[in-house]
Amino acid sequence: MNPMKFQFRRAVLIVLVFFILAGIHLFITTQNISLKYQVTDTKMKLNEIRAKNHELNGRVAAKENLALVEKQAREKLGMAYPEKIRYIIIKRQK
Repeated sequence: MNPMKFQFRRAVLIVLVFFILAGIHLFITTQNISLKYQVTDTKMKLNEIRAKNHELNGRVAAKENLALVEKQAREKLGMAYPEKIRYIIIKRQK
């Protein structure tokens, strides 16, 4: 085998391996960047959901406030506590 041919084949092989490794590196870097964008987007959505959850918890707490419920029942629905009725129990004598 001609030494010149051998060196040419070796150089072509080295260049080919270099391009393959560069392609793999480019693919991995692209995937890494894509995943970082996905993580950032997911974190933003999580923060939005947490803010909405906090808002809803506040609304639930306001609706469960018994003093407020009682006030609305009196003012909007015209409800009132029943009057206290006192009963006298009389024992019959035999």
